[in-house]
Amino acid sequence: MNAAVKPYHHGNLAEAILLRAAEIIDEEGIEHLTLRGIARDLGVSHAAPNRHFRNKTALLAALAAEAWQKATDATLGEAQRTDSANAHVRLNAMGRGYLRWALNNRALFRAMIHPDVNRYATAELSEAVNDVPLPILAIYTNAVPLGAAVLMVDSLLSREYGYPEEQEALIEQVIDLVVPLER
Repeated sequence: MNAAVKPYHHGNLAEAILLRAAEIIDEEGIEHLTLRGIARDLGVSHAAPNRHFRNKTALLAALAAEAWQKATDATLGEAQRTDSANAHVRLNAMGRGYLRWALNNRALFRAMIHPDVNRYATAELSEAVNDVPLPILAIYTNAVPLGAAVLMVDSLLSREYGYPEEQEALIEQVIDLVVPLER
């Protein structure tokens, strides 16, 4: 068992399963993901995950939905925290929020963009993602920070900008290139 994985004892088992699934996909690949393996890693009976996810397909669909929801919440939450009606301020904050979320949730981010996880996404998730108002806004808040996050999470940049202070500086520089703010 991965040293970072703590056996599950109490709390939200479904969430613990989703997090461990994202870690397995990130560390070992989706082909190593099994409900029995997750149960073993979390120290629960092999049947316990089935109470929340009837099979691997259901787990992957839930993982996709969870990741997209958390990324969306982080993105929109930053815009709301600006308490500004200025579109540039809000877009800038959204880009920072998405990129910050991706860097702080690397396993979940990698699982979210994994093509096999996306293939199992449910119709409800597809509708929710496509139902975001203003298609240009949806493209911006996904494409620019997503591309930057991929480069920062899975490249040499991730080693150079590995600490939170340096990550914040890089987030600011990247997003300010796209949506500059007057200072």
